[in-house]
Amino acid sequence: MMARVLKKRGLGAYSLGLALLFLTGCTTTPTWLGGKSPDEKQSVRFQAPNPGQETGLHSVWKRSLARSPDKHFFHPSRIAVTANAVYVGTFQGSVVSVDRKQGDILWKADAGTSIMGGVAADDDRVYAGTEQGEMVAWARNTGKELWRTRVSTTVDSAPLVTDGKVIFVTLDNHTYALDALTGERVWMHSTPAEALVVMGSSTPTASDGLVYVGYSSGEVFALHSASGGRSWSDNLRVLSGSGELDMMQDVDASIVLSAQMGARVARKLAFAVNHQGQVVAYLAANGNRLWERRLSAVRQPLWSMGRLFIADMEGNLLAINAEDGVEMWRVRVSDGLLTSPVLYKDRVLVADNQRNLFSVDPASGRIMGMDRVSGPVLSQPVVTEDALFLWTNEGDLYRYE
Repeated sequence: MMARVLKKRGLGAYSLGLALLFLTGCTTTPTWLGGKSPDEKQSVRFQAPNPGQETGLHSVWKRSLARSPDKHFFHPSRIAVTANAVYVGTFQGSVVSVDRKQGDILWKADAGTSIMGGVAADDDRVYAGTEQGEMVAWARNTGKELWRTRVSTTVDSAPLVTDGKVIFVTLDNHTYALDALTGERVWMHSTPAEALVVMGSSTPTASDGLVYVGYSSGEVFALHSASGGRSWSDNLRVLSGSGELDMMQDVDASIVLSAQMGARVARKLAFAVNHQGQVVAYLAANGNRLWERRLSAVRQPLWSMGRLFIADMEGNLLAINAEDGVEMWRVRVSDGLLTSPVLYKDRVLVADNQRNLFSVDPASGRIMGMDRVSGPVLSQPVVTEDALFLWTNEGDLYRYE
C-alpha cells in the first residue's frame, strides 16, 4: 500500500511523489526489509495461527458501498456509528448512511469531491471534510445538506464534535472550530506548515474543556475548547537523518486520553505518538512528561487495563505499561500495515492492509485467530457493545459479532 507525500506551498499543495506508508524514518532498516527493530532483543514473538484457526467472530452482514479508490489512494479512515446507523465517507465523495442492524442503505449524499479524513455524527447532523477545503453538514435522518463552510485547504482529519463545535485539522496545520449548527467559525489555531507530509492528520481529542491536537510538525497542543487558546504544547520531533523523508514528523495518530492510578491518586494521562519515532505520556492537565520511548506509529493506540496497545510501523503490536512505559510484550502480527487496535470480547483485534483480521490475547500477545476479509483494511475499526464494524479499502462495510 502506497500513500501520497505532498509538498506544500502556502495554502496549496502539489504532489511531490509517492512514498511507502511503512517508512519509519529511523536509522535502522525496517524489519519488513530485513532490518531489526531497536528493541528486538527484548521482544517476545509468537507464530501466527494456522489458516484454519479463526477469530471466532461472525460476519452478520457485508455491504458494498463504493468502488475501490484509484491506485495509491484510499477511502477515509474514520467511520461513525450511532445507535441506529453507520456513516461512511468515500474517496469518490459520498457520505452513506447504513442501517446498523440490517445493513440496508438509508440515504446517500454527495459532497462534490473526495472526502479525506472521515465522518463524525452528533444527535442531529453528520459531518465530513473534503479535498477541496470544505466542511459539510448533513441532516442525520435524511441526508439533506445543511451547511458548507470553506477553509484554508484540504480537510485532512476526520472531524470531532464536542461542546456544540465541529473541530478538525487541515493539510496546512490549521485547526478549525466551527459552530455545529451554523458552520460559522468559532476559532482557529495554526502552526507553520511542513514541506513534506504523509496524507492524513490525527482527529482531535477532547476532555475537560481541552482539545488535544497533533500536527505534521511533530507538535502536540492542548487548546482551550472555548477559545482555541493554548494551554500547553510539546514537540515529538526526532531528527535521525538528513534526508527529506527523515524530516517528516507527522503526528498522524489521535492523542489518547485515559484515567490512570499514579502514587495512589487518579490522574488523567495523554499519550501521543509520531511517525518519526517517539511515544510520550503526559499529564493531560499541564503537559508534564511522565515517560517516553522510541517507537514509530501512525495509528491511534488503545488504552485498556492499564496498558497502552500500539501498532507500530513494522507490523508489530506492543503492550506498554501506561504508568511507566515499560514494554510488557511485543508480537509480529503482519508484514503489512496494521490498523489501530481495538478491544472486543476480551480480545485485542487488529486488521491489516493484506486483508487480514487478527485476534490477540491482551495478557500475553499470543495471536489467537485470523480471518480473511474482502479487501485491505486501512480505516480504524469501530467497536460498540454488541458489534465490530470494519470498512475496507475495496468499499465494503462489515458488521461482526
